[in-house]
Amino acid sequence: MDKQNPTAKLSELIVESLDGIISADSFSQLETMLADNPSALQYYAEFMMVNSGLRGGDISEDGFMPEPLGEERDPLSTIDLLREIIEQGEKARVKHAAEEAQRVSEAMREAAEQAAEAAFRKFQEQEQRLNQKLESRRYSYSLFGRTFGLGALAASLIIIVVLALYFSREPNIPAAPQVVATLTETLNAKWDDSTLPTNIGSELFAGEMRLIKGYAQITFIDGAEIVLQAPVRFKLETAEQIFLQSGRLTAKVPSGAEGFKLNTPNAMMIDLGTEFGVIVSEVGQSELHVFNGEVKLFSEKKTDGNIYKKIFQTGQAGLVDKNGQLSKKTYKATPRSFIRNIPKKMPYGRPGERLDLSDIMGGGNGFGTGDSNQSINPNNGQIRLGFYNRDHKAVPGSSDYIPVADLDFIDGVFIPDGGDGPIVVSSNGHTFHDCPDTNGKYCWDIFNGDATSLDDLYRTLLDGRKYGTFTHPAITIHSNAGITFDLDKIRASLGGNRLVAFTTLCGLSDRLFVYGHRDFYKADFWVLVDGQIRFKTTGSRWQMQASSVRVNLNEHDKFLTLAVTDGGKSPNERRNALYDWGLFAEPALILSPENF
Repeated sequence: MDKQNPTAKLSELIVESLDGIISADSFSQLETMLADNPSALQYYAEFMMVNSGLRGGDISEDGFMPEPLGEERDPLSTIDLLREIIEQGEKARVKHAAEEAQRVSEAMREAAEQAAEAAFRKFQEQEQRLNQKLESRRYSYSLFGRTFGLGALAASLIIIVVLALYFSREPNIPAAPQVVATLTETLNAKWDDSTLPTNIGSELFAGEMRLIKGYAQITFIDGAEIVLQAPVRFKLETAEQIFLQSGRLTAKVPSGAEGFKLNTPNAMMIDLGTEFGVIVSEVGQSELHVFNGEVKLFSEKKTDGNIYKKIFQTGQAGLVDKNGQLSKKTYKATPRSFIRNIPKKMPYGRPGERLDLSDIMGGGNGFGTGDSNQSINPNNGQIRLGFYNRDHKAVPGSSDYIPVADLDFIDGVFIPDGGDGPIVVSSNGHTFHDCPDTNGKYCWDIFNGDATSLDDLYRTLLDGRKYGTFTHPAITIHSNAGITFDLDKIRASLGGNRLVAFTTLCGLSDRLFVYGHRDFYKADFWVLVDGQIRFKTTGSRWQMQASSVRVNLNEHDKFLTLAVTDGGKSPNERRNALYDWGLFAEPALILSPENF
């Protein structure tokens, strides 16, 4: 130590240690001083006590109160005291570090939000300037046409010169493009009008892409992943930003990639480290669904130019209309509306090709996200999971049309019995005028998949093939029951795909545990559109060949109804009611991407 001031160097090293700026060599020197010199050790203890506010009998946060130090003190006692002081100091340091980390996190979050708001304003200004530029060009072309038509040659020449000068300006030489993402996975994908490569493993630059069939996954340089379901139109903008023009996608943003931005025509989402889904509808409405974490949503209301913002957390959803109005209501997120991971094998429903109505029955989006064996009670519209042996009893059903509130794409259910006249088959009041007179009883629910997978008596077999599976789905409808799908709501979920037709195979299950005469088991099958019969087959019997169905659809068709009736009263009404297992195998809406 310094001979003029023995404690000067020690004090300097202690202060550097407390400030966190001590070097490795200086720290080694401090350790040597404390190990070799008991006086230095005692001085260090006193220094730390003063620094911690403990000298003179002050009580620390955990109740520890050290003894005052005398001029002479046992070095071992001093060491014990020092250890306790160091423990207190470490607790204070940890607390201070946690508070500092929280402060830094809040500051970073605030900065990210401010940057997002500024970026959103810039994005809106760029869109406005682009629209103004396009309007200016259209006006110039229009003016040229009118002037030329009037024969004003001089004015025409001036306009020609101006336009020639405008379009012959020397273009800016763009910088070398930067890689922003990689196309990491696809399934049954078909691209159209893409300015970027579409092979798996391709490096992607800023540019527009359009997926019209299947699925794709894109991984950004910062680690964010995007899972796309056709049809979807989007633009890669930077390594931290994407613009979704229309369609739907899921974003997964890992730790370290917080701040990832997703723009739509009327909103911006800034991620805070989470997983979320976004839908942009045909009419320009934007939906945000948060599966995990938090996302901040910005929107600019066109009527006043103000920017509105709101944070959405796990399980919440937000809505921005085409005019930029952010809904004050917070909705419930619907994860099953999104493909969150590309399937390992292709489900029956294929984006851009066909939609699986049995998956809709299971609460899915028509492309494999629904629950197998989910069912709807046709008498009250309640949703259940699994097979219920207590349902093994035919009971009289309601004569009312029952709306199904918990499934977006299913309008309602009913018990078909036309003995008293036409029955209602949609929420718009469409009626089934030619519904036959039945016994008015029902037995089991309407099922997605194999309704009887837990019962060895029955199987979903048609023409020897097993249905009710992931790749060969089925809707099981025991007589007497019917279900109606809302075609307009389904259209709105498809991002511009047209509904071309409904297709299926229908018939009684091949495999039944038969009691008595086989003629007891027969059923009629019906397909209606807006209450009008588009397909029917009557008198279907056990192990008869299944009927192939195709019903063409147009944009004016609103509701699709499937129903099974008991085929007329039999000598044994109980057996008639219990064993009319009707199947609609591979029930699909055929899609066309022409409008997208």
